[in-house]
Amino acid sequence: MVDTTSKCVNRRTVLFAAAGAAPLLALGAGSASAAGLPQTAVAYQTTPKDGKQCDQCNFFVAPSSCKSVAGTIAPTGWCKLWVKKA
Repeated sequence: MVDTTSKCVNRRTVLFAAAGAAPLLALGAGSASAAGLPQTAVAYQTTPKDGKQCDQCNFFVAPSSCKSVAGTIAPTGWCKLWVKKA
């Protein structure tokens, strides 16, 4: 007879570990997305470009923030992440 209990991880252990890790992963992902990308990384500018500006972007949150870019965002600004509102 082979003793496999000391060498194998059982399903209960894996499930408990996953359940314990889920809140930590959610907290980490939430804080990373809340911070947003640096303005320099996305070539943010406070003026429109080619008729495109932040208040027409899907990521813009009035009055002066963005779901994807950190810091204060001008409604008339623009960056490389610009996506037209639906």
